Amino acid sequence: MKATGIIAEYNPLHNGHAYQLAQAKKETGADYVIVAMSGDFLQRGVPSIIDKHTRAQMALSAGADLVLELPAHMATASAEYFARAGVQLLGSTGVVDAICYGCEQIQPALMPKLTEILTGQIQDSGYETYLARLLRNGMSYPLARQEALCAALPEESADHLRAFLSMPNNILALEYEKAIAEWNQTHENALCSHPIQRIGDGYHDTEVTSVYASATALRALLLPCPDDRNTNSTDAPALFTERNWDNLSRCMPDYSLEQLKKAADNNRLMDTNAFSGALYMTLLAEQQNGYEAYADCTEALSSRISGCLKNYVSFTQFAELLKTKELTHTRINRVLTHIMLGISQDMYQDTSIRYLRVLGFREAAKPLLSSISKKASAPLITKVADASNILSADAMQVFGQDLYAADLYRGICSIQCRQNLCNEYTQPIVIV
Repeated sequence: MKATGIIAEYNPLHNGHAYQLAQAKKETGADYVIVAMSGDFLQRGVPSIIDKHTRAQMALSAGADLVLELPAHMATASAEYFARAGVQLLGSTGVVDAICYGCEQIQPALMPKLTEILTGQIQDSGYETYLARLLRNGMSYPLARQEALCAALPEESADHLRAFLSMPNNILALEYEKAIAEWNQTHENALCSHPIQRIGDGYHDTEVTSVYASATALRALLLPCPDDRNTNSTDAPALFTERNWDNLSRCMPDYSLEQLKKAADNNRLMDTNAFSGALYMTLLAEQQNGYEAYADCTEALSSRISGCLKNYVSFTQFAELLKTKELTHTRINRVLTHIMLGISQDMYQDTSIRYLRVLGFREAAKPLLSSISKKASAPLITKVADASNILSADAMQVFGQDLYAADLYRGICSIQCRQNLCNEYTQPIVIV
């Protein structure tokens, strides 16, 4: 049995994702593809456009054989923790031997050099010293790391390196390579990486120019610009025109389009500002205590949040208000989401995978589940009600965080669509 892993969000699943799933199985010769997928809140610090169970169904329809959920605190973490969690989750299954990821440019000579520097295998590169100096001077972390890597690799073209390191999928690919190298240093079941060339529009492209459009562009067709939404209105905005669906139908498989249409008809597509009230209530309740105990929040940012709270209007407006030259918009979104979900910095002291939560699987993949149950280094959760009986107290505390995040998402979605949706205990596993 040969299994390949993919770490993904599928927000929503489009033609590029379906292509990657097919290529992963084809290029690695895998019998099965396992996806480690984010739950209802994502790495950019925002909610997913559609719930995790629907996205799991999309993934299985696209060719995935098993979908496992990334723990909420790792799914909403920085790229480093996100990648590490995905690699550890897939490695913990005991059956995955290759991890596929997409990137804008496959660089077989450059990637190992960057990985060696970032994992400390090259001690005298000067990377850490230069990075620390740039951060002290007020440069944002992504830009400081980019410049520090350029300084550590003087033999490489700085312009080429900057271009490579400025592309989101390349940045994440580098984190995957780091995480795989770290895994292989401490585990017997070694993992290999398998990059797949990304095709179509760029990650941040907001226009649909090909059948391989970016998820960013597709979300723009599905949801309004946050500033255009009247957050005081109880009426569902008229968002969904025939033209939007025509454009979307070119860029995603029929099964994804069908699920999105169904969700739109029931007013279940979620945008960030749907959580404006929940975020404000949490910020107000925690104002006297400060926010620096929450993941990624510094003392300075905590003070800034508290001072600006009187000007709060919505999630997106407040994130924009807090943004500075040193703090990226994504970093602020993550901090706000961590506060809203109650994710503390302490949760990152131990980043090991404590359990494998099954969101869905294909009927034909039952032998895969059987093999994982025998070989995995973490308990397999197929029924939420059984978790308290099979998990340790520490693991149950982390799992409880996942349940809280899912309950918050379900509750806000229920209010928006005015339906009583299934909770984590009544929602069945997706089987295709």
